[in-house]
Amino acid sequence: MRKPMALSNWKMAMTIAESLTFVREFRALAGDLVHEVDVVICPPFTALYPVAQALSGSPIMLGGQNVSADDDPARTGQISAALLADAGCQWVMLGHWEVRRHFGDTDETVNRKVHRVLAAGLRPILLVGEARDARESFQSALDAQLTRAVDGCDAAQVATMAFVYEPEWTIGVAEPAPPKRVAAGCGFIRGWIGEHFGLPVAQAVRIIYGGSVTPMHAEALLASSEVDGLGATRKGRRAETFVQIVRRIAEAKAGR
Repeated sequence: MRKPMALSNWKMAMTIAESLTFVREFRALAGDLVHEVDVVICPPFTALYPVAQALSGSPIMLGGQNVSADDDPARTGQISAALLADAGCQWVMLGHWEVRRHFGDTDETVNRKVHRVLAAGLRPILLVGEARDARESFQSALDAQLTRAVDGCDAAQVATMAFVYEPEWTIGVAEPAPPKRVAAGCGFIRGWIGEHFGLPVAQAVRIIYGGSVTPMHAEALLASSEVDGLGATRKGRRAETFVQIVRRIAEAKAGR
């Protein structure tokens, strides 16, 4: 049985003081929920190390929001996988639409980052989904992204990853994608992994949905067995709201 997962991406928000306040409040409010749901928090780079120290002894895990595709230290303004590991990260988000649009990442760039992350002993959180202006079907878009993003990876490496279905048109809007679309997207990803890396890997990998997630929509989004959890941004920066989302995940997936 797959352990459910909750992801919070803080983007370019949260000072160190605000981040530490969040951790303190979230741990107090979440209680045993963090043992039932794998919780991954992705603060801005400035807060990674302080948050790692604040999470010491907790099952809550730390993730980076991005990483350099290169390991050459002569990359001003970049951060390497080794530096993220040194700061206390266990996971790294890769392929977010905002990084693609604002920094020019392609599937090939994401693939290079995947291999950098794996080489550093970290675990990729691979975000995939159709573009806002996509003309092909979402299945075709996902097939193309997945094929290029995990090129050169073997089954054991893919088994360490988590996948987020997040269509570009669901980012920063009032409501998430319809639950049927979420189930179809996550189901396609699982089927694709099974076809290319084997059924045991597909059955073990966590596939979650991200994109304008709120506690109000969580139950419907989690109704499908293909959806192992949720990722939040705006609602993931307030401890009490993110706890509500984690609780919905636990109720739907951990048998609470």
